[in-house]
Amino acid sequence: MRTLSALMLLLMFVHASNGLNPCSSAKMWGAYNEMKAANCRNCDRYFHCIGNYRAVYQCTGLLRRSTASFISNMREWTDGFRDSGNNSAEDQKANNHGRHGRDCGIYLRNVGCAYRPSNKKCHW
Repeated sequence: MRTLSALMLLLMFVHASNGLNPCSSAKMWGAYNEMKAANCRNCDRYFHCIGNYRAVYQCTGLLRRSTASFISNMREWTDGFRDSGNNSAEDQKANNHGRHGRDCGIYLRNVGCAYRPSNKKCHW
């Protein structure tokens, strides 16, 4: 997992200088760190969704959506070495759901995720 984190961070910094939106990169990184801190089962797709949502709708400037898309695609590409294609496809649905401003709460309610965004804790 540390290798993935290091790779993600490196890619964000390298590509930020090549025209990606730095605010969007930071929002994606923040959602990833929030997911790791929560350590809550069945919640991965919520964090995929909310990271993309924040990257597009809480930032200003150009390239917000393409930055979120690039980072999501890179994460799925690196996860593809460990996960099945079906898992990646479902993750990408959650990514797109957030990028298009839809309710990320469905990834809390519909999959048994016990994460509470109000206090950033996992409650079982």
